Amino acid sequence: MRAVSAFLADFGLAKSVATGSKLTRTGEALGTPAYMSPEQARGEVSSLTPATDVWSLGCVLYEMLAGRRPFEGETDAALMGQVLLRKPPGLRALRQDVPPGAERLVRAALAKRVADRYPHAGTMRDDLDRALRGERPRASPPGARRRWVAALGAAGGLALLAAAVGARGGGEGPGALAARPASQGRGRVEALAAQAAGLRSADPRRAAALLGEALGLGTDRHDLRLERGLLLWAVGEAESARGEWARVAREEPGALASRARLFLGLEAFFRLEGGRLKASEARPYLEPLREASGEEGMVARAALHAMRGDWAGARQALREAQGWEAALLQACVESSDPVGDLASAVSCYTAALERGIPFAWAHSNRGLARQSSGNTAGAIADFDAALALDPRLREARVMRGDAKWRSGDLPGAMADFDAALASDPRLPNALHGRGLVKRESGDLRGAIAEFDAALALDPRHKDALNNRGVAKQGLGDPAAAIADYDAALVIDPRCKEALNNRGAAKKEAGDLAGSAADFDAALALDPRYAEAFVNRADAKLAAGNIPGAIADYDAALAVAPRNKGALIHRGNARAASGDFAGAHRDFHDAVALDPRSPDAVAGRGQASLRLGDAAAAIADLEHALKIALPGWQNRRIAERTLARAREALAARGNSR
Repeated sequence: MRAVSAFLADFGLAKSVATGSKLTRTGEALGTPAYMSPEQARGEVSSLTPATDVWSLGCVLYEMLAGRRPFEGETDAALMGQVLLRKPPGLRALRQDVPPGAERLVRAALAKRVADRYPHAGTMRDDLDRALRGERPRASPPGARRRWVAALGAAGGLALLAAAVGARGGGEGPGALAARPASQGRGRVEALAAQAAGLRSADPRRAAALLGEALGLGTDRHDLRLERGLLLWAVGEAESARGEWARVAREEPGALASRARLFLGLEAFFRLEGGRLKASEARPYLEPLREASGEEGMVARAALHAMRGDWAGARQALREAQGWEAALLQACVESSDPVGDLASAVSCYTAALERGIPFAWAHSNRGLARQSSGNTAGAIADFDAALALDPRLREARVMRGDAKWRSGDLPGAMADFDAALASDPRLPNALHGRGLVKRESGDLRGAIAEFDAALALDPRHKDALNNRGVAKQGLGDPAAAIADYDAALVIDPRCKEALNNRGAAKKEAGDLAGSAADFDAALALDPRYAEAFVNRADAKLAAGNIPGAIADYDAALAVAPRNKGALIHRGNARAASGDFAGAHRDFHDAVALDPRSPDAVAGRGQASLRLGDAAAAIADLEHALKIALPGWQNRRIAERTLARAREALAARGNSR
């Protein structure tokens, strides 16, 4: 008979070495269902860490002690539902001779939250080693160690389990570890650490995996654990990062513990900035560091000032700080302070990313700062980088969609909003983004439906209210639009966009005084608000104040020289004053910015006709009618002007 050898290969994915046949189905969730962790069952492939294998090992130990699997179901779907939602029956309820310590260790291995498990099999192996030496395992209560060792021995499982954990923790059981020269282990750890250091900027996910392998060799290098936490935080594995730092803070009494608490506080602080945590989550870590000397104390004090909205105090605390942590905090202060400097925020994020680690969320934040300062291309590049590091960062995907919408890439924007909604259908900002794309595409009713859906999820979504008002105004219902703008201003009386748009709706409804008051209020909030200058100029033009209108268009273009709308409207005002040469220049500049703007092309054609160039007028007007949407409001004016240009050209030909 041919001898057969058994090899323990993997608890998550397996296949027959002899036949190559797959024993595990692949798809959204990767793994053998009975031994899959919750993160595997959810299909979060990028979230898998050594703690995932700890879960599978816990399933094996549970089965060895109880004689059954911890989770059972008639179908794979039912089984994964148990993994995600249910706790396994207590071991002692199934077998009374299982000691409490053993039950506690298995329960820790089968914790639903990654941070509540052993971070990797090496730490679980440490407890098994203690049991083999007759010491109390950390997962077991006092007095249980002898009963636990006896129970595992009676189950015939201790030696097998120790070997299994050794295989997952570094390829060796406790006996092999004892026999291996310590210098050999240290050399392997140092080699892995050096390899990780070379990859920390280019591939932080791989660097984190290498440090996990180093820590799995049984080393107590808490400096490597701190670094691994940072790398995990960079790629969106915040829960695992917190687990690493919490262990350092718990087990290391010196400077590394302070560093770990600082990282725990900063991680909570930056999630607070996203609106997902309360200040109380960051404060317990940062308060003890308030009086610390050096960089840690300065950063902790600055973060505590920022949590209170004391931006001046935060800046003062950071005045002498030099590290990447301080640069990140300074960037946050500049982008959060209502009178902060966005250019400085971008520079600080850049400095932090160059000095430290390429955090996905920092790229995303820099992208938002760049977008707010008008650098749409730079913003998209940052959102691309953020999603390459952490594809699950939905906020970056939604913001990239918004940036693409602003740049005119409507299909790309819609693809990003759709992808975000595929991962979570209840994202108001993604629904709002779809509404913007539909509105820009001319589907005003479809846009209103998307804004309605966003408001059903978040009735206080002021941007959805504001933009639904714009769509209603486009459908010729200024009264309904004004109601939406009013609702947005109840939520945020300082919403300059709602003030500006309400002013435009009031002008359309004939309330020129109310319109001017709204534009004045918007400009009082932001004296560099180009759109408000343009709309106030439009109102002055409607009231017959052509010089006043041109002055406001000039002010808009001084703030935003590439504002196409201001150029077109100033061209119209100059044409109304008889300055057709000036009007032609404005329309020509607008066409250079957007060759597919029918208003700019037609305006240039009309100015050409007034300047006596009928042929140029015909070329522009014909082109404008080809590129205009069916509902283009200036279509009839363009058609009448085109007819006059043809008549003028024909008359000139007949006169020859």
